[in-house]
Amino acid sequence: MRGNKKGRWDSMRFYRLGHMKHGKEKQGFRKIGPSFRYWYEMKDWLDKLIIYQRIEGPLNRMKEVQQYAEEIVFHARRNTAYSSQIVESMLRSAEARQILYEYLVPRYKDRPYFVTRMLNPFYLRYYDAQQRGYLEFIDWPGEFRAANPVGEGRKKRVAIEFDASRKGRRRHLVEARVLGILNEADPRFLTTEAYEKYVRATREGQTALEATPSEGE
Repeated sequence: MRGNKKGRWDSMRFYRLGHMKHGKEKQGFRKIGPSFRYWYEMKDWLDKLIIYQRIEGPLNRMKEVQQYAEEIVFHARRNTAYSSQIVESMLRSAEARQILYEYLVPRYKDRPYFVTRMLNPFYLRYYDAQQRGYLEFIDWPGEFRAANPVGEGRKKRVAIEFDASRKGRRRHLVEARVLGILNEADPRFLTTEAYEKYVRATREGQTALEATPSEGE
């Protein structure tokens, strides 16, 4: 299961978080020390994040918790025996496991990745000048700002922006084709320049038709 000479595992980072290397190997993704105390604290952060949907803490620790929160949701959605063991080993409370499977997994069924958001308020704690940060899940009523929609919500947004302006048409033309909003019989399926020529020719044809006198006249 080893990926390269440095011994990075191909599967999960969970197995090496608690192993002390005594400075022999520096892992690029690590933001905090390798002590077992931080390993237990990591599980507490994950429990609080799932229960309260947003947590505040030291910025460097929030960055590391985010990596494990993303993988916890990923393995919960896989719903295999191997993934269930990982989830059970990382979450301490039954309440967090219940919220994960009953609320978070259905919420992110259409979102393949990036289910969390890091917020850096750029302020330091008063008594020790520690840099603070927020970590939250997205797509819930109390989130900091609305995330980009996925699934049917994404189709509605693309359709609205596509018809709203010329810039929106240029931006979402390929995506509208992929999502099935446009079909080949629709004139809007053409490129922007070809579609504008089509509209111009249609308007000129209607103007010429209106200017042509009828037989009764």
